[in-house]
Order: sequence, then C-alpha cells, then structure tokens
Amino acid sequence: MMTVFSLRLARRALLAACAALVAMTPMTARAEADALDLAKYRGKVVYVDFWASWCGPCKLSFPFMAQLAARYPAGDVAVVTVNLDRQRPAAEAFLRQVHGTLPVVYDPKGDLAKTWKVADMPTSLVFDRKGTMRFRHQGFFPGKAAEYEGHVSQLVREK
Repeated sequence: MMTVFSLRLARRALLAACAALVAMTPMTARAEADALDLAKYRGKVVYVDFWASWCGPCKLSFPFMAQLAARYPAGDVAVVTVNLDRQRPAAEAFLRQVHGTLPVVYDPKGDLAKTWKVADMPTSLVFDRKGTMRFRHQGFFPGKAAEYEGHVSQLVREK
C-alpha cells in the first residue's frame, strides 16, 4: 500500500520524466516554421525554395541552388530552403541523396507554405535586398535555369 509520501515521490518522478521527455522532443512545427526570419537577410537577395523529399523536380533544383549560392558572395545572396515533409527523417535522407548543404527550415505543418501560398513543389520565392518578394518560380525546369539566375542577378545589381 502506498503512503501519501510515496505517492508524492512517484508524482515528482513522473513529472521529472515528462519534463525530460519534453526537453528531448524536437521544436514544435510552429517554432520551426518561425525559424525563417527574412529580416536577418536584409541587404541581401534571398532565394527561398520550398521542397519535399517526394518531389522529383526538387532533386534537380538542389544542384542549381548550390551553384547559385557559390556564384555570389555571401554578402549579396542567401539561399534558404524550406522542407515540407511531415517526417524529418525523409527530408534528411533526401538531403544526403542530393548532397544538400544549404540551410534548411523545417515546416512539417506547412505554416510557411500557407503564408506564402505555396502549392507546387518546388516553389522558389526571390526577395530583393529590402525584403520584397519580386519573383516566384513554380516548379523547377532545368531549361529555365538561366531565367531563374537572371532574376537573382537583376536583384543583385540593384544596390
């Protein structure tokens, strides 16, 4: 039979275990979605790409984005990707497959996608140095890579 004292100890142990579990749990989807802070890129052209592991054209867009990031000084252009997979391991497996090294914001509930009205994968939003979205690319077509790069180049020239 448990005494009041032993019940209190058991309750404290349970609360401590719950607190430890919460501390080990990844950030909530909302906190992850909030991680895309465009204000910290003020003064740079920002290329934001929404992608998912199940998206075939997304596999083609990653080499393009890596080349884009390498082509411009970090002070001029930032390339940020937003993953919409509900399961993070699927996204991480995709990144290993495409050798993805670009920054990733995880948005498993699609909050950012809803905010920016993203319906197609991939979708890229290109922001000027003042943080205004100037171009939207829906889908990725290798034949249009020069056009996509041209949009970034145009914004980089606007000082």
